[in-house]
Amino acid sequence: MHSESSLIAQRVLEAEFFKESRRVGVYIHCAPLREVDTTQLVSAVTKAEDKRCYIPVVQDRDSNMRLIHLDTLDDLKPAPPFNILEPPPTYADGRPREDVLEMDTPLDLLLMPGLAFDRRGRRCGRGGGYYDKFLARCQQRTQQLGWDPPLLVALAYRAQMVEAVPMCDYDRPVDIIVTADSMLSCSPRGRQVHPYG
Repeated sequence: MHSESSLIAQRVLEAEFFKESRRVGVYIHCAPLREVDTTQLVSAVTKAEDKRCYIPVVQDRDSNMRLIHLDTLDDLKPAPPFNILEPPPTYADGRPREDVLEMDTPLDLLLMPGLAFDRRGRRCGRGGGYYDKFLARCQQRTQQLGWDPPLLVALAYRAQMVEAVPMCDYDRPVDIIVTADSMLSCSPRGRQVHPYG
């Protein structure tokens, strides 16, 4: 799994869509949930002078999630119930951290985890609906402000690619899936930014 995670991270870091993105949302992986390790990616985004990093933070049990700014890896602390690392709600000086849904600029790219994916970009999450709810709010905001929605890119181990994933009405397919072997463009938007997949 570690070698696959490293290859996936390398593919993302070399992709034009990543190089061109300025505001990047990326999850902090949870090893027990068998998610692709994002340590290398989070480190790269926080260290890049031309990028800002935003990390998912669970707000409550009603599937509400925020994406807040992370300026340094040192700010990450384990949060219950899975001890996934999260930034605290405020910066060191006490100011509230920048929130993606309150920014005056759009999120360019969102790197997402999942349980399983198919070649059409359909994603099976863990049943909590956190990403579905966040993406619905994000889409509503981008439409109101006339922005492009973030490019949705899923990171997947080979074993997570399946023949077909069932979809509900509220499920959002991703634009691109990155595995250790390839980069699959799954939507018109995905094919626009990565026509070779």
